[in-house]
Amino acid sequence: MLNTLTNSPRQIALGDRVTFDTDEGYQAGTVNDLRRDVGNGELHAWVELDHQWPGMFRAVPLGAIEAVKKATAPVGYQA
Repeated sequence: MLNTLTNSPRQIALGDRVTFDTDEGYQAGTVNDLRRDVGNGELHAWVELDHQWPGMFRAVPLGAIEAVKKATAPVGYQA
């Protein structure tokens, strides 16, 4: 789990549902991975979009994420 570097600390983990604003309007999806940009080192969430075609991903800077809904533990999972 990672904290973003925005004004309000926010934690993002794999499996979380996120909403973010783009030039194409608001989009939503599930965080599949967290990767750093090769050029500037900025951390991005790789989000599988809620889209009509499965497997559509978008790299979203953590600061651009508007809302986070925490993933729930799978059935039978014990921490």
